[in-house]
Amino acid sequence: MKLTKLAWIIEGDPASALLEVLDPEQNNTFSDHYLEVDYDLSEVMFVCTANSLNIPTPLLDRMEIIRIPGYIEDEKINIANKYLLPKQMERNGINENEIKINKNVILSFNKILYQRGWCKRSREANCKNSEKGC
Repeated sequence: MKLTKLAWIIEGDPASALLEVLDPEQNNTFSDHYLEVDYDLSEVMFVCTANSLNIPTPLLDRMEIIRIPGYIEDEKINIANKYLLPKQMERNGINENEIKINKNVILSFNKILYQRGWCKRSREANCKNSEKGC
């Protein structure tokens, strides 16, 4: 579950529900009030993701934080060359022999996305916005 978007998809207080779900003392008798069904969640491994640690402290206390760094420039170039560019070239009917894009163009493209507000930072960790920009 992506914690940074949780408040937008659930009515009520999602943090309170998660506190109960992630608490090993309580989650063996979790009650889903919407479905009116009880669940034993004690054997479930929950994986939560977030773009920031702006999460209530009681929730953070129930999680193990694993930090994953963003892509380095060489990784971005490889992702663009292997996946993003071929996909867009196929979508737009461009033959790979008709156009060549060097790594400086790809790096400049990333900076343009940042300047136009498509990426939150020039070292954007994901490629979702780069694909939209293509």
